[in-house]
Amino acid sequence: MNYYENPAVNKSTLWWLRKSPAHFQWARTAETPDTPALRFGRAVHAAILTPSEYLNSYKVFTGDRRTKAGKEEYQALLDSGAEILGEDDAETIRQMLQACPVGFFKNCVTEKELYWTDPDTGVDCKGRLDAVRPGMVIDFKTTTDASTDGFAKEAIRYGYDLQAAMYLEAAKQNGYGDCEFWFVAQEKSAPYAANIIKAGDAFIDRGRWLMMDLLAKYKECAAKNEWPGYGTNELVIPEWAVIDE
Repeated sequence: MNYYENPAVNKSTLWWLRKSPAHFQWARTAETPDTPALRFGRAVHAAILTPSEYLNSYKVFTGDRRTKAGKEEYQALLDSGAEILGEDDAETIRQMLQACPVGFFKNCVTEKELYWTDPDTGVDCKGRLDAVRPGMVIDFKTTTDASTDGFAKEAIRYGYDLQAAMYLEAAKQNGYGDCEFWFVAQEKSAPYAANIIKAGDAFIDRGRWLMMDLLAKYKECAAKNEWPGYGTNELVIPEWAVIDE
């Protein structure tokens, strides 16, 4: 059984439970569309974290698919099983690679798949860590704004605190000890600036609270095999919408 077939929960699916159990259950079985943005993100991660795999698996298409020769060249690349990059994306990745502090990943195991059982709930969990070594977990993120303040907003919006907490637990349960968590955030446009950011204690604590809360909700839903939507709620006016008399 490979990583994606394993039914253990991970950050990506658990994050949907924050919206509703119905969304979580849908996310576990739904097929994610393979968009150009996702393909580009995979290629950047491969170039940074597994450069030999990137060189072997990704090929640049330089022809014109409107011509017979171009169509044949493109089909040959498809038949070879290669992931195909356009010239513009390949050049962007080349410049990002030059600007990325790749030495920060030295002595790490990259793209490491880890599995563990949460000691409090007994829920089976999994995570695919970008980079890990004893004492340190590193996550590489592409972003439009890698400044510390800009990235902080993105981190909360997309649940990177939950991801950090889960990855730290994964590392601890798999013999890497108590680790620090670091982000390498890099912008996707020139000058492709990168920022090495340590996750602070308050950030990790918030992620741990989310992890414990969501795992407990998952355990309850799984035990009953009930995955409700939003339920019944009351609509109130938020503070920011109140008109000052």
